[in-house]
Amino acid sequence: MVDKLTDLDPELQEILKKKASSLKKNVSFFNEVNQMGVTHVDDSNIDRLIQSSPLPVLVDFSADAWCRPCQVMAPVYEELSKEYSNKVVFLKINTDHNPQASGKYRIFSVPTFILFKAGNRLAQRAGAAPRAKFKEWIEETLSKSA
Repeated sequence: MVDKLTDLDPELQEILKKKASSLKKNVSFFNEVNQMGVTHVDDSNIDRLIQSSPLPVLVDFSADAWCRPCQVMAPVYEELSKEYSNKVVFLKINTDHNPQASGKYRIFSVPTFILFKAGNRLAQRAGAAPRAKFKEWIEETLSKSA
């Protein structure tokens, strides 16, 4: 039945082609990111992942080796990445080793968190925060962009 419908309707054929293409892109994207945790990125792939994500993307710009607030936020970020799996993509980038991304996104202090949706910056915050406050910030930002 479906084959007969698409044979008769070129517009429906085009819609199905676009949907198949979109699904392929999503599969490719999700093969690259961890939906049950944090994905570590670098200068070479951060922009592509932010731009191509079908979900909102939260990026943690940090320097865990020496930054105490970054170290404090790391387990909170990891925990929330599991809680928001399949809702938000959690990326993390080391600012010491990735100066291009740090410069492009104007990171002046660490940790800095930027929430993107459809490749656009929705909100940004810097510094450590209690888990509840950080989660509240995520929720408020996502609800404003809905």
